[in-house]
Amino acid sequence: MLARMKPILGATAAGSVIGYFGTQNFFFPAMPEPAFTPMIASPLVASVVYMFIVVLFFDWVVQKAGRPMFNAMVIAISQILLVDVNYVMIGRRALEPALVSVVLLLVIWAGIAFVYEKLSD
Repeated sequence: MLARMKPILGATAAGSVIGYFGTQNFFFPAMPEPAFTPMIASPLVASVVYMFIVVLFFDWVVQKAGRPMFNAMVIAISQILLVDVNYVMIGRRALEPALVSVVLLLVIWAGIAFVYEKLSD
């Protein structure tokens, strides 16, 4: 795993930057105020911690199956189906923030896969 730290950290940085700016500027303005206090107060720190966790999962998937971009899109579409489609259908999310989330998830995961692939040996 130490040999893969460069792509893991690079993908974490890419996902964090895209995710932070995307959620702050596009997703959060489309959503109502959060119902609960965040576990991590700083949105930037929370974004980096979250991205590190998901990139570790992504790295594991890529090590098992290869094809970083394909696997990134499988993860993104799974998130979209499990959260955005489901939440719109059951009335827990409005259509506008769901559509913003769809685009943001696709861009984040494409960025993660692109950087991960470029930094891999």
